[in-house]
Amino acid sequence: MTLKRHIGQKIALATAIFCGLLVLPVFGLFIWIWRLRGLADNWTPSALAAVGFLVCCSGVLYVMSRPQPPLPEGEGEDSAG
Repeated sequence: MTLKRHIGQKIALATAIFCGLLVLPVFGLFIWIWRLRGLADNWTPSALAAVGFLVCCSGVLYVMSRPQPPLPEGEGEDSAG
């Protein structure tokens, strides 16, 4: 059984790919600022934090984009009554 992504999962996958691609130039910016200004400057850890943020965003968005199997009948109903 092949699982298909719905539109929200397709958007999440596209955004995950975009965030993953943005990691490369931001990491390059981090290296450039590090070599130009050193680790003591405020911009250097901010650029590294941006790299970490984009990596985490792409990971979370990818997990959200994975297709899920449908719930079995009766599993989604409230058992309280």
